[in-house]
Amino acid sequence: MDIIGNAKTVKLLDRIIETGKIANAYLFLGPSRVGKSKAALEFSKKITGGKGKINPDLIIIEPETEEKKGVTRKLDIKVETIRELQHKLGLTSNGGKYKAVIIDGAERLNKTAQNALLKTLEEPNEKVVLILVAQNEKKILSTIVSRCQKIRFGLVSDAEIEKNILFGRKDAREMAFWSIGRPGIALELADDPTMLAYQQAAARELAEIFGKNLSERFSSAEVWSKDAAGLQKRFDIWLIVLRESMLGKNAKIRVSPDKALRLIEEIAETTRIIKETNSNPRLAVENLFLKF
Repeated sequence: MDIIGNAKTVKLLDRIIETGKIANAYLFLGPSRVGKSKAALEFSKKITGGKGKINPDLIIIEPETEEKKGVTRKLDIKVETIRELQHKLGLTSNGGKYKAVIIDGAERLNKTAQNALLKTLEEPNEKVVLILVAQNEKKILSTIVSRCQKIRFGLVSDAEIEKNILFGRKDAREMAFWSIGRPGIALELADDPTMLAYQQAAARELAEIFGKNLSERFSSAEVWSKDAAGLQKRFDIWLIVLRESMLGKNAKIRVSPDKALRLIEEIAETTRIIKETNSNPRLAVENLFLKF
């Protein structure tokens, strides 16, 4: 499989295909952007025998999205989607091999959908392989998890990212830092030079916040809160900087590990408030800046 990093996991998947000892259900677990979805797709293509862009024996289910307050968020996967899937699985495969189903973002299955899916797992079809792709198994029913073979993916080292994606670039080390162990982010950085510049600018803004007085912080809050999507991107970058600082890795700000952890929690809570409540974003950001 052409996956960057996670060599042991890739080798395991290749061995499963070679031996033909294919389980009815798998749970691909790990952080976002580390190659889980790509690995699930390549694994599915090999067991179904699909070669072209259109593969009638492969079904992919993903959460739909909606934009709210300028921020795009994923919606739950509802039971109707699983019932439609069950109908499709009742049909024989076109190639005579396996039918494969990828549920990408499986933690977005609501409880009713999960219970419906459980019935499919309790009565497995030997010619159907179900692959759940998720970041957090705790959001999936334990009865579903117990029926899946877990395939774990982890973060990829900066060295692997530099070698396989950023080799020869003068800014490879800086890009590897901002990739936070995720090849998917590294590929985006390599393709879009403006992305790195934006992240560096946001990191400088975070560093400057510590040196500003309260009036200056509130002025920034007023400006930034008018752009919900931009504010979310800024917060995501700040979280990267604070996490790496907390771990003592290539710190771009000077704060103690305890304070970095506290600010991570405060930013996460502010994000939740802005996304999930009717609170005024400006007031939420001002309240956050009181904690700096």
